[in-house]
Order: sequence, then structure tokens, then C-alpha cells
Amino acid sequence: MNYRTIKWTIFTALFLTAPALLFLIQVVIFLPAIFFVAGIVYVIPKAFSPGHVGESLAFMAFLGVHVLIFAGLYYLVSTLCAKVITFIKEGLARNCTVGALCLGLAGVTQLPVYGSGGHSPMHWVTLPQALTDLDKSYGAGTVWIVYGTALLVFSGVLLLRHLRSHRSGPEPTTGSVRPPG
Repeated sequence: MNYRTIKWTIFTALFLTAPALLFLIQVVIFLPAIFFVAGIVYVIPKAFSPGHVGESLAFMAFLGVHVLIFAGLYYLVSTLCAKVITFIKEGLARNCTVGALCLGLAGVTQLPVYGSGGHSPMHWVTLPQALTDLDKSYGAGTVWIVYGTALLVFSGVLLLRHLRSHRSGPEPTTGSVRPPG
């Protein structure tokens, strides 16, 4: 894997798994940032219905600010991680390191670090439990479709980037390498 592939793989893993804070005045929610994007998409149809334009646009802007903040934070973290990982010269070890990092982030989804609270105490759950709770609120299958679609889109983009980088030739090495002879 080259630097760009590593960076965007880590960014995607963070965007899909890391608990991100959504502060709604009296309610605090911890969900992966992908749900902020899903919230924007969910509100778009309401923005075109009479009487809901102002509040819909305000909520979309509110969620958009949260997306930008966490996307910037995740981009910074993924950039720093990718720079460190590219110091690993052996390709297999580099790939295993990225895989272990992604598996670790997937493991976080099984910890009770997601949830919400505000008017009542915080309710901490795992990501599958949070998805199930949201699915009950928005209709059976809705949340799984949103999360699954996001996962497929991100994975497809990463796969295309990876394939394109392999077509362009060997990846550059970091540091100084003397030619043989």
C-alpha cells in the first residue's frame, strides 16, 4: 500500500467507526460521523416542503459543521498515521499494520462507547445496539441501508484508488535509497 491508500483507508475506518460527538444543546449523541452525513441526506427532502425550509437548512448546516470538524480531525489523524506507517519498508508488514489498525477500530464498535443522553442519563451501547435502536426509530432497515451504502461507497472508492495507484507504477519509497552498483 502506498501513502495515499493508507491515509484514505484509515480516514474511512475512522469515519465509519470512531464515536463522534454531536451536541444538540440539551442532548449529547456519540455516533460515527457517517451518521451526520446520513442526517443531512435524511433532511434534504424536508428542505423542499413548505414551512420546513428554514429549520431544515439550519439543521443541515448544523450537521455539516459537525461533519467538517470531524472530517478535518480524522484527516489529520489519518495523515499522521500514514506518515508513520510508510516508514515500514516491508510491504506485507505495512499492510498488516493497516489491517490491524482497521481491525482495532472495528473492535471499538463492540465497546459501549456510543449512545446519547440529555434529559435523562447517558445510555451507553455498542454500535450494533445503537444501530438497532436507530432502526426502530426510523423504520426497519433504514439505518442498515444508510450504513451499508456508506460502507460500500467508501470501499469502492478506496478500491478504485488502490487499483489506479498500482497501474501507475511502483510506489515511491521514503527516505534516500542508493541505486545498486
